[in-house]
Amino acid sequence: MNYLLQAEEATKIAKSFENTFLIPMPKEKVQVSVELKNIHNRTKSYLKHIINPSDRLIAKHPEKETLPYHYLHKAGDSKDKIDIVFIPEGYTRNQMKQFRKDCIESMESIFRHKPFDLLKDKFNFIAVEFPSKHSGVSIPKNKDWKNTAVGSHFDTFYSERYLTTSNIKKLYDILDGIPCESIIILANTDEYGGGGIYNNYMLSASRGPAYKSVIVHEFGHSFAGLADEYYYDDQYVTMYPADIEPWEQNITTMVDFASKWQDMLPKGTQIPTIADGKEIYTKVGVYEGAGYQSKGVFRPVQDCRMKTNQAPGFCPVCQRAITKLIEFLTHEN
Repeated sequence: MNYLLQAEEATKIAKSFENTFLIPMPKEKVQVSVELKNIHNRTKSYLKHIINPSDRLIAKHPEKETLPYHYLHKAGDSKDKIDIVFIPEGYTRNQMKQFRKDCIESMESIFRHKPFDLLKDKFNFIAVEFPSKHSGVSIPKNKDWKNTAVGSHFDTFYSERYLTTSNIKKLYDILDGIPCESIIILANTDEYGGGGIYNNYMLSASRGPAYKSVIVHEFGHSFAGLADEYYYDDQYVTMYPADIEPWEQNITTMVDFASKWQDMLPKGTQIPTIADGKEIYTKVGVYEGAGYQSKGVFRPVQDCRMKTNQAPGFCPVCQRAITKLIEFLTHEN
């Protein structure tokens, strides 16, 4: 969540954000600890909470009825597979058929990308039917506000294309009783934009300019924890200090390059590598410019799905990172 602390808005006002942590109900008293670290990997805030399963103030709500859902693709039992759940945002009750169609197109877009194309048998894709009162999503710049399932909107942190929701508790209420490891919120709009937060959710327009590329890009963030590989010539923001190695697998500051894709470099590769316009999607090197910064942060190839909408897919380094995560989640590593 460091990007929240780096937003210009954070220099002017203080805000709190909902979050949800899913943990098994303990059999005995346990302490749950949460640390918030800054971009220098130093603890900025710390929270601890004691959970006593016998505490009479822990509400045991009657089981509520799970929302209607169905499988778009089922490879097996949830205990062995990765469950990806689609949530409709801005689809009315009469638009659920369109929502299911949009889900299938989005799923197929993901499966057209390596390594997902060869690992379909590791995933279940599920669509949940939860209609919104209004069709479409909120676009503040147009003074257009909607009453939708999870209350998403564009213009997050005053960035026109940044589409997010802060209603995380509502999101997980919708998911109650539904197997889920990763969340895709499809927004019923053709306005360009989206957003993806690792281990939380991704949100994308379900049609419009380059929407299929955006869905896969944001899924790279939310599911695989991949960083943005694009950058700004004016050094828009310093997200990655020069003395800290980023945790994301597809960018580096060279502090601990050995933990990244050093082993994938062809022998004799120049560092930094000059972008020569050849084999731009596959030639692995160390190209300067990534993580919103034109200097000091490096990416694996000249172009990749995590850099532009025009790239045909993920680069070899991103593919390896995704594969390792899938193997971990399916207990194969």
